[in-house]
Amino acid sequence: MEVCIFDQSGNLTVDTIIAVSALLVSIVALGLSIYFWRTSFRPIVTAMVITHRSGNKAIAFDLKILNSGTLPAKNIRLRVEQKHIDSALGKGGRESDKRMWLSCFEQKNVIKVLHNNENICCSFGLVSANNSGFWKYKAIIPITIEYEGWFGKKYIQNQELQIIDTSSFTDFRWG
Repeated sequence: MEVCIFDQSGNLTVDTIIAVSALLVSIVALGLSIYFWRTSFRPIVTAMVITHRSGNKAIAFDLKILNSGTLPAKNIRLRVEQKHIDSALGKGGRESDKRMWLSCFEQKNVIKVLHNNENICCSFGLVSANNSGFWKYKAIIPITIEYEGWFGKKYIQNQELQIIDTSSFTDFRWG
């Protein structure tokens, strides 16, 4: 059986052009599949301030850390610059409250493992009328989340936390 990629006059045959085109499309598709698999087959850790309890005097918050990726995350640390914390603090931030509600940003507090599709919370302060609580209402705090994937790859995720009542993003809701 003879394989011929050229016809008798030395030109490429239509069959050869179709076969080479199909091979190139397959190689590109394989490359894209590997790229998207690598970017999605990993832990994806995010943080969110959520309402713990709200009333007519104050809103208490939790900080929720979520892993929405496909693999567990290890050694999760939260980092923040002090200037961002200072600009978000309300008038009622006592030192004992700072130790308690900002301890999530301390070096010693590491989440060793957070399985995929799981979350973990800690208390995260409160707001009161006229910014008299621990936080200013609607303050935004840029943070950095550092963590490792299950196979040792390190990730750094920058994001912003917003101090807001999570039961309504417009501040209006049914009583």
